[in-house]
Amino acid sequence: MMKRTFCIVLAFATLISMQACNNRKAKNYNNIKQSNEEGISFVKNALESGAAEIKLSQLALTNSKNPQMLEYAKQVIADNTFMEAELKTVSGSKGNTDTLTAIHQTQVDSLIKKTDEAFDKMYIQVMVIDHENVIKVFKAGETNSDKKLKEFAIKSAPKLKQHLTRANKICAGLK
Repeated sequence: MMKRTFCIVLAFATLISMQACNNRKAKNYNNIKQSNEEGISFVKNALESGAAEIKLSQLALTNSKNPQMLEYAKQVIADNTFMEAELKTVSGSKGNTDTLTAIHQTQVDSLIKKTDEAFDKMYIQVMVIDHENVIKVFKAGETNSDKKLKEFAIKSAPKLKQHLTRANKICAGLK
């Protein structure tokens, strides 16, 4: 019951933070016309989510001993690093991905304190929730008026869906 409550609270908090991100003005997305607010929002949310997943997965490499978890974390880091570089090229963004939203920073802070099975459970739950949310961001990106962003979203979404599917399988296998 506590696990379900935690997941619900975490999902709600993540949704609120993503909505808050949508209301901010972008500063430097050179190749995206300023009139394309959806494109700017897509780039910001995709970069921030990717940076958070990388940071959280780096923690997994330190705090987990589960070989399945370690392999998953390495794949998330590799895929998100590649997608981040590609998105920056496509968008012309020099956006700062070092700053996380309050929700993602809270997740990092919570995970730093955990080890072994407790870490594994929380990490993979966070990965499930974050991938569910970022898939929605990319789904919206698939209809963007900027052709390059649209193509990037369409091309990248299957990899994110693979991450989600794998995270769900790992989560189901944990006791």
